[in-house]
Amino acid sequence: MNKKLTKLSVLTAGVLSVSPTFADELPVDIGGHIRVNYGHLDWQEAEIRDGFSFESLRLNLSGELDNFSYKAEYRWYENVDFDTVRYADLTYTFDEELDVTAGITKVPFGLLPFASNSFWFSVNYYLGFEDDYDAGITTNYTRGNWDFHLGYFLNDEYNDASTYGRYTFDVADDGEYRNKEDGQYNLRANYTANFFSGSTTDLGASFQYGDILNLDTLENGDMKAYALHLRHLQGPVKVELQYIDFDYNLEAPEGQLRDRIALSSFNAPFLQVAEGASYMANLVYSVPMKFKTITDLTCYTEYSRVEGDVDAQKASSQWVNGCSFGWDKLFVYVDSIQGRNMWFSGGPGIGLDLGGLQDTTHRLNISLGIYF
Repeated sequence: MNKKLTKLSVLTAGVLSVSPTFADELPVDIGGHIRVNYGHLDWQEAEIRDGFSFESLRLNLSGELDNFSYKAEYRWYENVDFDTVRYADLTYTFDEELDVTAGITKVPFGLLPFASNSFWFSVNYYLGFEDDYDAGITTNYTRGNWDFHLGYFLNDEYNDASTYGRYTFDVADDGEYRNKEDGQYNLRANYTANFFSGSTTDLGASFQYGDILNLDTLENGDMKAYALHLRHLQGPVKVELQYIDFDYNLEAPEGQLRDRIALSSFNAPFLQVAEGASYMANLVYSVPMKFKTITDLTCYTEYSRVEGDVDAQKASSQWVNGCSFGWDKLFVYVDSIQGRNMWFSGGPGIGLDLGGLQDTTHRLNISLGIYF
């Protein structure tokens, strides 16, 4: 057992050994998870194609005091050997309609809280447009059926584009393509309607604009993106649709390609297309049957695709089919992931013709997590 896993084991034992009486007296609520993963990766060599591994330990802290509430999450990933903050923010609630949140907090863009239901997420996560957290401030205003978000973010969560060990996907300095996020505005609007009996439909639009500082020229380029999104619930069936258009206008050094940009997460940088669009469609079924021990049984099929708008483009796609369910404190995801020219599915990047493995790949991922 390596030193890092030993530390995780000691910390896990400490968290789980907190007595209920003592926990009730703490000024914060404590939660988290311990997860292991089984993976089958058909593009890997036989000796590393299959196997179980300790995946992550998560620690959550949250609480309330008068009109303030706070929350934080930190994660330790054993299988890719890094630890990182996910979020840490403070919220002030003025009334039922208005609140303001500051800190390392979620970027309000696209379907919230997530644009997917699987453990693996959609391609939008790997583009930095799903479950993204940066350092800034957001305002949430709800009025009737309308929900509005306005946000400003100074930089990514570490303000260091060369730090690759992070949870969210951010603009990176990979040593050649050297850029960083340098101020970003977000605006999101959502309308909730009841078009049919027993149904709920969310219709929304999001806009994002930010400066992108080139670390070689020290000049600011920019990026802009917008999204149209829909979520429809009809009994046990859920349909989610989303379209995103994005464009990075980079101030790169003379002679450097401007049709690509480096992003990073999970300890690795990669290249993605600088201009393009993503498409996403999900169909989800929550089984309404009652079981003695099984809860929250949900099955889904989720397809997402990125197409570049540059000469060197080559589409990337991901198709996830799977189910998730709870069993007391255990929560399980079983996902079959087909990727094509897709980062994290054996591909060299996203949306670009970079050579390497560009054929369809298959990954079977089984996540077993104890959540507390």
